[in-house]
Amino acid sequence: MGFLTRLFIPRKVRRLVHPVRGVKRSVKKAVVPKPVRNAMWTAHKVAHPVDSAAYALERSLRTKARTAKSPVYMHTGCSVRHRSPEARTKCRNGR
Repeated sequence: MGFLTRLFIPRKVRRLVHPVRGVKRSVKKAVVPKPVRNAMWTAHKVAHPVDSAAYALERSLRTKARTAKSPVYMHTGCSVRHRSPEARTKCRNGR
């Protein structure tokens, strides 16, 4: 899969396209011990530094889009961060 496909199509949808692969992966995950899997992952990252850099770039782009800051509405005497001005006015804390 290409860079843009992974970026814009959700993981659940991509996994549904290949239903057998998920079962195969979960069986493999259950059989191989976690320290061995971690060692394999680290070895792959060391062996392919360009792929690791590209993956890091993709993750940073995806997480920036996902973690966009939304406005927070607060008032005196209340520690709750309200999501809308209406919720702030309806709040009974601090009165």
